[in-house]
Amino acid sequence: MLLVDIGNTNTKIYESGEIRVVSTNDAYFPKEKFYYICVNSKASKRLKEMENAVDLEPHIKLQSSYQGLGVDRKVVCKAVDEGVVVDAGSAITLDVMEQGVHKGGFITLGLSAFRQSFANISDRLAFELDHQIDLDRLPQSTHEALNFATFYAVVSSIERFAKGKKLYLCGGDALVLKEFFREAVVKEDLVFEGMKRVIKESGC
Repeated sequence: MLLVDIGNTNTKIYESGEIRVVSTNDAYFPKEKFYYICVNSKASKRLKEMENAVDLEPHIKLQSSYQGLGVDRKVVCKAVDEGVVVDAGSAITLDVMEQGVHKGGFITLGLSAFRQSFANISDRLAFELDHQIDLDRLPQSTHEALNFATFYAVVSSIERFAKGKKLYLCGGDALVLKEFFREAVVKEDLVFEGMKRVIKESGC
């Protein structure tokens, strides 16, 4: 089974249990049948013209009252019946699942987006991300202050909704956030677990 997750920046390809990541701009789509989800509008137009490409979005059945839930979030939620899912990519999303029902969630800036936003304000606010920052101590330098603001915003918002629940981390910065959530489960292939579940349930 060949599965493809097309994002705005990167495309992940799952084949025979192996995952490889390529730039979405350079993504190569195979000639054999494959299943995909896509949040990139340019790539989506191309994919709809391919007879061997199966768009999974119309086949996803997820009980939720959330309006406008993105296909990428729907799929990772399909992989979890109970717990909190955090997808740490260009943006960071958090979604709460209870007994197979999506209870809601939020979107915030990804770690790199925080960094870029500060740099856009002033060159003096350019900094390198440092996940070793101590969130229990007031910063004593601008570098520490910017890292503190970035990680505190993300970590504290996750803590509020993940307390007492199993936490699943996926996405490019999952391992960085794992430093703050030692009990969390990092699942690089969570999106593909969700895709396989959608295929099984829908029979597409």
